[in-house]
Amino acid sequence: MTADQLHALAIRRFILVAIVIPLAIVVVGVVVQLLALPHVPATIAVHWDAAGRPNRFAPAWTQPLATIAFGAGIPLLIGLTALPGLRRGDRGATYRLMGAIAAATATLVTVMSTWTLVMQAGDAGGTAELSVWPALLAAFGAAVAVGVAGWFLQPAESRRASNAAAATPLAISPGERVVWLRTTSMVPAAAIAIALGVAVLAVAAFMAWLTGAADGLVWLLTGTALVLVILAATTVAFHVRVDDDGLTVRSVLGIPRFRVPLGEVSSAAEVEVNPMGEFGGWGLRLGADRRFGIILRAGDAIEVARTSGRRLVVTVDDAATGAGLLQALKARDAASRP
Repeated sequence: MTADQLHALAIRRFILVAIVIPLAIVVVGVVVQLLALPHVPATIAVHWDAAGRPNRFAPAWTQPLATIAFGAGIPLLIGLTALPGLRRGDRGATYRLMGAIAAATATLVTVMSTWTLVMQAGDAGGTAELSVWPALLAAFGAAVAVGVAGWFLQPAESRRASNAAAATPLAISPGERVVWLRTTSMVPAAAIAIALGVAVLAVAAFMAWLTGAADGLVWLLTGTALVLVILAATTVAFHVRVDDDGLTVRSVLGIPRFRVPLGEVSSAAEVEVNPMGEFGGWGLRLGADRRFGIILRAGDAIEVARTSGRRLVVTVDDAATGAGLLQALKARDAASRP
């Protein structure tokens, strides 16, 4: 099988594992739930405490809707986000893993929601003796099995080593001082999602305190919200600078800060980045081939190869100019050495 044939097979199998199988699992689960609805109480348990006892209830008809929203919604988000990169020719274990995660997520949500609904049918519905542990064990076991199967259903493809051509050096004169500056920000959708996450956690912490929840839970929610605020504040936007010192990428708050000295630059290139497919998401990410990414959006990015073989990737507008200047400065620095 040629490389192109293998990649075509990988695309088909990814669609099967990340989209078709999750949707099929959810459809089966929802059908079972709809058949069970007439036999369960109008209000069912939907949440359990650490001891496995029900502590939150909701109308039974919300269970199929939640299964569709989470069991199908999350896998579709994963699959449809990663698929364009695969079709563009990207490949590697990241895509294989994302497909397996999509299938496992659909299985976990569907088995859990279906089991917990069906177990409340008949006389057992609404009783305090209901335990969620059998459902949890079954859901996690099924998710692991389907995830592993999804991994092996997809062919193994090694990510192609970055073959992006080094940028064309800009024309600069000996002794001329030049600098290139840009600010790169996270896409609005991701920033809004982070803000909503912080808001939800903050409200949850306040409500937990207001209702007299355990101190440990209140502090956990508060601490998580604060950590998320710090992460958001330090990674939502970065200043990117190319000058005689090399490449510097610094958060607008000053930290974290990443630097590739000019003497460590092997080459600089403009590349196209697919966040989900190549790095598994947005933010500060580790990718394949010893690549570390500051990935705030899809599209243009500067990829700097170090002399050590490691690579730094940062998504930024006008990446061609930044990479070209870095190439020119590297060439001038090399020419000035005896």
